[in-house]
Amino acid sequence: MKRNLEAVPAGTMASFAGSLGVAVAVLVVAAATAADRVYQSAAATEDVQLRSTCDGWAQQILEGNFVRSALYQEQFSRYSRRTNRCYVELRVQTGELNEHSDRFGRYLYDGETREMLAFAQIQNGRKSGKVFDLHHRTTSFENAGWDDASEYIYTRMAR
Repeated sequence: MKRNLEAVPAGTMASFAGSLGVAVAVLVVAAATAADRVYQSAAATEDVQLRSTCDGWAQQILEGNFVRSALYQEQFSRYSRRTNRCYVELRVQTGELNEHSDRFGRYLYDGETREMLAFAQIQNGRKSGKVFDLHHRTTSFENAGWDDASEYIYTRMAR
């Protein structure tokens, strides 16, 4: 049995090759997009888990804060993906009705290590504060460190 082989015109072959090249390019882009979605989904899941863990650490810090005369205390947490750190801000207001003394304080902790990073407080009308982070450069000595510590706490807790 003999087969007849006919020559395919060059234009048809070039058109077929071009179409095949476009199809491969579309498949490569689709695969890359799908892989990117999987990565984004995994990153989002990890981010949610880290925030949840950070919230748990914040609750433990609040529960471990034993201020005998606290009128008010609450905690806020923030996981920073940039620094890979959990920040916990504890706000406490105390007051001694008999002694006419009061204090409002903001305390910033590393949620994982429970290390105090900074505090800023107003006690009996006097402001004070300090940043314990060794990498921090003091920006102001006003109000016994309160301005500098307040700004440090604010920037770490800003979303």
